[in-house]
Amino acid sequence: MLVALSLGLSLVLFSFSPDAFSAVRVKVTHSQVKKEDVLKKYEQVIVRSNQMNVYGFDLHDVTFKLKRVTEVLVANQFKQADEMLDEIKNDLKTIEAKGPEHLRRERELAWVEIFGDFIQQVAILFVIVLFLLRFKFVKSAIATPSPLSSPRSVGEERVRRINFSTVWKLTLVFTIGSIFGALVGLIRYGQSSWSFIDLQIILIGLSGLVGGVWVGVLTGAANGLFRLLMVPSVAIYSAVPLAVGLAAGCFPLWRRGRSLGQIDVLLGGFVIGLIHACFMYFPIFRYLPFKSFLSAISFLAILECVIVFLFFLLTWQIFKEEKRKETERELVRTRLQFLQAQINPHFLFNTLNTIAAVCGEERAERARQLIVQLSTFFRRITRQESDLVSLQDELEYIDAYLDIERARFGDRLQVEKKIQLSASGLQTLVPILALQPIVENAVKHGLSKKSGGGKLILSAEEKDSKIIVKVNDTGVGMSEETKQRLFEKPAGSGVSSGEHAGIGLRNIEERLKKIYGGQFQMTISSALNEGTVVTLILPRMPG
Repeated sequence: MLVALSLGLSLVLFSFSPDAFSAVRVKVTHSQVKKEDVLKKYEQVIVRSNQMNVYGFDLHDVTFKLKRVTEVLVANQFKQADEMLDEIKNDLKTIEAKGPEHLRRERELAWVEIFGDFIQQVAILFVIVLFLLRFKFVKSAIATPSPLSSPRSVGEERVRRINFSTVWKLTLVFTIGSIFGALVGLIRYGQSSWSFIDLQIILIGLSGLVGGVWVGVLTGAANGLFRLLMVPSVAIYSAVPLAVGLAAGCFPLWRRGRSLGQIDVLLGGFVIGLIHACFMYFPIFRYLPFKSFLSAISFLAILECVIVFLFFLLTWQIFKEEKRKETERELVRTRLQFLQAQINPHFLFNTLNTIAAVCGEERAERARQLIVQLSTFFRRITRQESDLVSLQDELEYIDAYLDIERARFGDRLQVEKKIQLSASGLQTLVPILALQPIVENAVKHGLSKKSGGGKLILSAEEKDSKIIVKVNDTGVGMSEETKQRLFEKPAGSGVSSGEHAGIGLRNIEERLKKIYGGQFQMTISSALNEGTVVTLILPRMPG
C-alpha cells in the first residue's frame, strides 16, 4: 500500500503544469522551504516505511499520516508537508525502538513458553529425585559427608573398598538420571533457547555435591562422552559436564567431612550455574554489550542455583517426613510394648491362681487345657512379626482370654458372641491388641465388681466399607465423670493400678488414630449399675 501510495504521488507531482510549478516556486520562496528537499524527505520516509512494514512493524497510524501528507503535497503546501514528515520520522524512530509487532507478540508468548519449560524441567527433576532417593546409598550420601572424606584410621583398606563401591553406585545412578534428563528432550544442544537451563548439567553438579570429586568427575566424563556422541560437531558442549562435575565435587572436600549446609548448597549451585553460563555466553561475548553479558550470566547462574537448592530442599523435606513417620511407628511399638507389659503381670498372676485351684480339685484335664490356652494367649500377644493382625486372629486372642477367665469366674461370667462377618471381613487387618484390652476391661472393671457377675456380649458386623465391633457388659458401669477421665492424659508418669483401664483405652485410641487417622470412631456409653458398651468403627483393610 505504501509503495502504491508513493508511485501515485510521483505521477501526480510530475504531472503538474508549468504554471503550477511557477506558483509552487513562489510559495516556496516565501516559506523558505525547497520543494526538492521536501520530496526527497518524502521519498526517504516512504522507503523506510516500506522496509519497516516488511519486518512486521505496526505502521497503522503512520499510514494514515502519509495519506494526509500526500494530500498536502498535492495542494502544494510544502511547509506543512515538511513539518508532517518530520513528525512521521519521529514516529518511525519510536516504533522502531519498540520493535516489530510480531516480535513483541513473540516475546509475550515466549514468557509463557519460558514459564512452562521451567516448570516442566523442575517437575522432571523432582521425578528423578524421587527415583534417586529410592536407593539407600543415595540417601546415606546426602545425609552424611562424601564417602572419600570420612576418616580411615581403623581398617583403612576395608573402608576404602566400601567407599569406592559407593562411588561407583552413585556414579551409575546419577549418570542414568542425567542422561535420562537429556533423552526426554529437555536439552537442545547448541541452540539459543530457554532450554539453556540444562537439567543434565544440574544433575551432574548434584552428583559432585552429593558424592564428592570422584563421583562428579566420573559422572561428568560419562555425560561428556554422551554429548560428544550426540552432537560431535559442537565439542564445547562435551567439556561442560566434566568442568561442572569437577567443580561441584570439590565442595565436599572443602567441607572436610561435614555435611553440606544451606549456604554450601546455594554456593555450589551458583558455581554450577556460573560455569555453565560462561561456557554458553563466552563464544558470543563480542556480540553482546557488557551489561547484557553480565546480566545473562548472572541470571542463568542464579536460576540453576535455585534449582539445585530445590533438589536439596525436597530431599531434606523427605528425610524429615520419613523421620517423623519412623518416630510415630516407634511410638506405636512402644505403646504396644507398654500395653503388653501391663497385661502380662496381673493376668498371669490370676491365671496361675486359677490353674492352681483347678489342680487342687484334681481336674487334670481342665488344668491342661488352661495351660494350653495360657500358652496360646501369650504366644500370640508377644509375637512381633507385624503391628497389624487379621480380625480373626484378634478374635482368637479374645477366645483364649475368655476361656481362661470363665475358668476363674465360673457361672458369674456369661459370654455371648455375635460374629456376623464374611470371610473377607474376618481377614480385615486391625492393630494387634486393639480389642482384647477392651474385653479385659469389661471383665475386670465391670463384671468382676458386680455381685453375681453378669454377661459379656461381643458382636461384630459389616456395614458398607466399615467393620463395627461392640463390647457390651452388664457390669457396674461408670459415671459420666469417670468416663471423661478415661481419655485424659495423666499429669505425671506414675500411674496407679486403678487407672489401668483408662490407660488401656487411651492407648488403644492413640494407636488407632496413628494407623487410621480420622477414619475410625471409638465411643463409650455407660450408666451406673447398668453396664458399659464400647463401640469401634474401623475401615476395612484387606489382609
